Amino acid sequence: MISNQARAYVRSRATAQMSYTVRVERLDGRPYYDEATLEGIMPERTQIYQGIARIWEVTGTSSISIGESDVDIQSTQISLPWNTPLLQKNDEIQVLSATTDSVMVGKRFQVQSSAKAGELRATRRYNVIGVS
Repeated sequence: MISNQARAYVRSRATAQMSYTVRVERLDGRPYYDEATLEGIMPERTQIYQGIARIWEVTGTSSISIGESDVDIQSTQISLPWNTPLLQKNDEIQVLSATTDSVMVGKRFQVQSSAKAGELRATRRYNVIGVS
């Protein structure tokens, strides 16, 4: 059995490494097509979380060929504090500030997998892809 003191220690050490501020938003419904105006309509977004995060690359960029095109892929993960709301696939994350890498400010990511967690896990970790 893991003590509450051990969990608190691990979680405080993990959140001390979070040097980004992010905002997470979720679409309120699905996009739809308005036949009267002939436009695609995006639903409103709801803010799920705004606060600290850690963004880290698990693998470097590699290229794969699909048909006649080369596609660059990489595995990026975002860690949020343990007590944040659970994110869902397709939630969008925007970087608001970064103390160590100002190039990341404004970057957007889309959640691809649910949280990875466990008994002693200090954070909720999500697999994400970059959104242009």
